[in-house]
Amino acid sequence: MDGFSLGVGPLKEPGDLFVDDAGHIYLLDTGNNRLICLDSSMNVTRVISQFDNDGKPDGFNGPRGVFVTSQGDIYVADTGNGRVVILDSQGQFVRLIGEPVSDEEGIIPEDYRYKPIRLVVDVAKRVFVVVEGEYEGIVQFDEQGTFRRFFGAPRVVPRLADVIWSKLATREQRERMALFLPTEYSSVDLDDRGFIYATIATGDLARSQPIWRLNPGGENVLRALGFMVPRGDKPTTWEENQQGKPPSKFVDIVAREHGIYSGLDLNRGRVFTYDAEGHLLYEFGARGYQKGAVVKPTAIEELNGRLLILDAGTNSVTVYEPTEYAISIHLAMDYYYRGDYANSDLWWRNVLRLNANSDRAYTGVGLTYMMNGQFAEAMKYFKLGDNRLGYSRAYAYYRSDVVREHFSLVATVFVGLLVLLSVLRRLGVFRTLRRKVGRVYRAFDLWCLRRGGWISGVWETTKETGRGLHYALHVIVHPFDGFWDLKYEKRGNAYSATVILLLACSSYVFLRQYMGFIFNTSDPAALNIYSEFASLLVPFFLWCIINWSLTTLLDGKGGVKDIYIASCYALTPLVLINFPITVLSNYLIMQESTFLVVFLVSGVIWTGALLFLGTMVTHHYDGIKTVYTSVLTGAGIIIVIFVGVFFFVLMDQVAMFFGDIIKELTLRM
Repeated sequence: MDGFSLGVGPLKEPGDLFVDDAGHIYLLDTGNNRLICLDSSMNVTRVISQFDNDGKPDGFNGPRGVFVTSQGDIYVADTGNGRVVILDSQGQFVRLIGEPVSDEEGIIPEDYRYKPIRLVVDVAKRVFVVVEGEYEGIVQFDEQGTFRRFFGAPRVVPRLADVIWSKLATREQRERMALFLPTEYSSVDLDDRGFIYATIATGDLARSQPIWRLNPGGENVLRALGFMVPRGDKPTTWEENQQGKPPSKFVDIVAREHGIYSGLDLNRGRVFTYDAEGHLLYEFGARGYQKGAVVKPTAIEELNGRLLILDAGTNSVTVYEPTEYAISIHLAMDYYYRGDYANSDLWWRNVLRLNANSDRAYTGVGLTYMMNGQFAEAMKYFKLGDNRLGYSRAYAYYRSDVVREHFSLVATVFVGLLVLLSVLRRLGVFRTLRRKVGRVYRAFDLWCLRRGGWISGVWETTKETGRGLHYALHVIVHPFDGFWDLKYEKRGNAYSATVILLLACSSYVFLRQYMGFIFNTSDPAALNIYSEFASLLVPFFLWCIINWSLTTLLDGKGGVKDIYIASCYALTPLVLINFPITVLSNYLIMQESTFLVVFLVSGVIWTGALLFLGTMVTHHYDGIKTVYTSVLTGAGIIIVIFVGVFFFVLMDQVAMFFGDIIKELTLRM
């Protein structure tokens, strides 16, 4: 649909599009300084290019934003004239809202340039204006057009490295550095609950959080419970640098029914549609001159389920009809919010028929099962949809039902076991069993000694290792005398230390693999055991080697073997905590995650404290010397890893260079 098909002549760089509650369309023809009004059948009803301003003819100058209230009042962001023009439903002039003015000094800068580009008006007639080049947020006016505040400023927190570098750099370097400025908005829209959806097209937040949902306090309350934050295309660094694929740049957004919203990507001409929880529902579109593609999309609106995209590159409006897939999603959500779970389930299953990888469809089926009280089935579908919050809610009900159903049986069995154990103890069964086990052990020990040779050697090593493992329980609660005895009384050995190290690595892999679904955000099927082991073993051995290298220069009393044994024994808390807490995590819900975090953090702190005390005792250091030795060891580990990564990257580049040479020679021969 272009200006010729509408009968109004050619459009020129149209800037905005709006569809009101009655389905009327308002097309802002920026280059021609006019507003074209159409009915729901896309027939032109009015063209507004001039209006009577207190007896004087007036007009627009490069207008870039339009909004129409439920009463039919038309608000136009008259960018070139630096004002907001308000017209009634018949296109007659009502009044103007000029640039913001404040009695408080410093609120409005002296060199302030007011260029409104987009705007929305809420039910209280408050006007929210996006201003080009404005970093303080959205400009808010009251019903009378009086400036109230800057609303929803998206503050940027500078990275630590940037702050440090700014302190170290010269004045000339600091002047060339980018300022730590907040990000500016590019467009806004208003949903049926009064929340403002806003898009960010430039700055750091344009990559990480390009879509915001602002509450009346100006805070971002957008939910992001899907696989990724709602941000459109997010190419890898290699794709962006080597293939020239930029991330999405959202220039407009439209709020739809049931919390659904669609964002318009300028860079690739795509439309990304998300639900209220941040799940990606579908995406479509492309840039180009072929049918169905866009060149320079600038605005998006919805009309009876169809999406209208304004294209300033072709000076036209492209209308997209929903596919069966999109229709099924919207019907499923509509039925769900109306409480018709049977029909909602039917349409979600149709979505799965069309796309078996739709995580939102699995979640939809899971919600239907949960509403019907079928919690086990709901858990199954929430897991397929990677919805941990939904899974946790369903599991809470399922667990409650299971406990209520089987509590009497479990309690009876538990009491029976206690009674049985008490009876067996009074009868001396356990004493008899211990004596028999002791006789078998002594007989086997005597047999090994009589056989001699390698059998006796292996058995003695096994006994020493067992005693060393048992002594680890003493070390973790009495670290000072424990680490002292490890070194000077030989209460532990390298074999038992190695077993503890392998158990610690195994406990970490076990935790990563079998942690409860609610708390495990990684894919267990994609887990690489070798890389997981390496992620612990490499830093551990670097700690031992670098610690020995430093303490040799700092009058340390421990050798490599002493450091290795002490460090291995310090890992014992990880073994004792990781295995049981992993099993327990499969029976907890999300609200009980505090228990999980407390135990895991306690294990890490406990291990860190043992490493510190082990270093102190092994090398005969005081506290201060142990602190800076540990800090230097940690810094050394970071440096070695950095150099190693740099070396491998360099070798990869060299290999690619020679590979390109060989390929070039092969092609030329």
